[in-house]
Amino acid sequence: MRALILLAVVASVSVYGQFSKAGQKAIVDAHNTLRSSIAKGTYVANKTRKEPGSNILKMKWDPTIAKSAQAYANTCPTGHGKSKYGENLYWRWSGAVIKSIDDYGVRASGAWASEFQKYGWKTNKLDSALFKTGIGHATQMAWASTGSIGCGVKNCGMDKNKMYKVAVVCQYSARGNMINNNIYTAGKTCSACPAKTKCEKATGLCV
Repeated sequence: MRALILLAVVASVSVYGQFSKAGQKAIVDAHNTLRSSIAKGTYVANKTRKEPGSNILKMKWDPTIAKSAQAYANTCPTGHGKSKYGENLYWRWSGAVIKSIDDYGVRASGAWASEFQKYGWKTNKLDSALFKTGIGHATQMAWASTGSIGCGVKNCGMDKNKMYKVAVVCQYSARGNMINNNIYTAGKTCSACPAKTKCEKATGLCV
């Protein structure tokens, strides 16, 4: 009986709770894959190859940030909150009952990153004109000085349109999307890593 109860608890976490360790890793990997390709100068945004990045941090999962993100996700938000962190939001609707929420972090990350392909990425300086093109989620993912991420997810159940809704909240520190600041500094890969970090040659990121 105890084993059956334990299995039920584990199942409920995957459907209704927060991201599992595997889900967390998948989100971080999705972000760092994008960041690594930018750092190495191999990233092509809508037919434009971006210059290598000299100062891009490798992201890591932060449990404190994740707790903040999960608390906000639990409200099934319809817009951004007032967190001290940077923030990306994602919603997904389905006509079928949501059986697992763990893969929605990767779906969210992919949707955010795709903005670079949809709308292009003209300059590394984020002015208001660039931000208004619709790449604000992607630029937060790519922001060089953002080294920590935490995400939350919520199965919000059926909405008024009889569709099942999932909400994903990812929060970031240091927050990105600071207007009139560079998203990253172009230059030789890892050549300007911040103090107390060093180059991870395999990824081209500063750790």
